[in-house]
Amino acid sequence: MITVTFRVSDQGLIEKMIIKGHAGFADSGNDIVCASASTLLYTAIASLEELCGLDGFYTLRERKDKSSLPEAQITIPRKELDKGPDSPTQCIMASIRIGFLLLEEADRDDYGGNHIKIIQ
Repeated sequence: MITVTFRVSDQGLIEKMIIKGHAGFADSGNDIVCASASTLLYTAIASLEELCGLDGFYTLRERKDKSSLPEAQITIPRKELDKGPDSPTQCIMASIRIGFLLLEEADRDDYGGNHIKIIQ
């Protein structure tokens, strides 16, 4: 199961996103849950880089089998958190969180709910 954890501050700001695990929905190349999670992960990284000018804010650790989603961590820098809830970084992260919640809902409704879990 893929686990996506969002760490949120007392002010409601998304400080961190951590992704671990393997969906196990289908074989490599056919796992639509993993592909969807990968798309959301890489969209978050690219958007934060290109639209917000961030760098050095994420880590990716490839799994040994290289057939699934890497373990990943995105940490929003303090200077970005200080910009508040309406900052571009927070809008991007909120949108990514919505995408993961929709993926979790689709997995639960259509595929038994055993492939992805969102923790907030």
